[in-house]
Amino acid sequence: MAALPPWKKVLYLKQPYEDNYVDESFLDSLVLNANVQRYEFWSLCSGTLAILWQLSLVVVFVSVWWRVQQLTWNLNWLLALDGLLFGCFVCGWRRDKAEALWDVLNACKIVFPLWVLAPLLQTLTRSWSDDTIAVIASALLFLHVASYRYQDVADHHGIPASKRVSPAHSLPGGPTALNAAVLAATILASRLQTAEEVFAFMSFAMEVFALPRARFPAQALVALYLCAIVMLGFGLAAAAFVLVSGVITFLSPALFMWAQRYKAEIQGPWDIAHVNPSTRQPGQESCQ
Repeated sequence: MAALPPWKKVLYLKQPYEDNYVDESFLDSLVLNANVQRYEFWSLCSGTLAILWQLSLVVVFVSVWWRVQQLTWNLNWLLALDGLLFGCFVCGWRRDKAEALWDVLNACKIVFPLWVLAPLLQTLTRSWSDDTIAVIASALLFLHVASYRYQDVADHHGIPASKRVSPAHSLPGGPTALNAAVLAATILASRLQTAEEVFAFMSFAMEVFALPRARFPAQALVALYLCAIVMLGFGLAAAAFVLVSGVITFLSPALFMWAQRYKAEIQGPWDIAHVNPSTRQPGQESCQ
């Protein structure tokens, strides 16, 4: 039997082989999971801390509103909390006195309109039912947590410092997350008793959601997490919060690493066929 000519990877070329035939070189060129990134469990867990930080902020924010709305906290509590947070922002996140003064001036630009609009905001949802308020506010806060740009507070691994976007010069969490949080705060503030409480609560919301901040230290995260648990009252709500945070921080990375074992990405010589005039035969169009 005469030896067969070498197989060529050319379409529409008459060869003594089946249409689906490939030689050994094709299988040798296949690569499995060449570009799949490998992760470590504790590295993935540390990446979820930014989500836990923002979730704790939302829990503390709602707990403060609930205490004010139930008359557990009065106006003095809110004003003291506003002053404490703003002092931490000016003294903690800023080192330059000129930048601190500029932040104070920018804050005044926000506080003055809130003071003027507080009586109007108080009557904004007067005709709404409590169930409607609860559903809309919950949906907006969920949208805030889901759409937040967590790279603003998480580590930028592998990104040079010169190419990082400074959180001080961008909207915290992105425009969608920020707008959702501010709208939820406006709706919740409209259920408070006095215009002064509305003003103080909106100022608190702006400090929590709208003020730019750098990456949080581990001690601040632990303190905020414990504060959220304490404000929930160590009851069923606190247990649910601990369970959700455990799922986000530990179970989700574990499930991700378990699912990654079944990832199969095959790379090979997948060439797009194109016309090759040099191998054209009479009555045929040859492609390779």
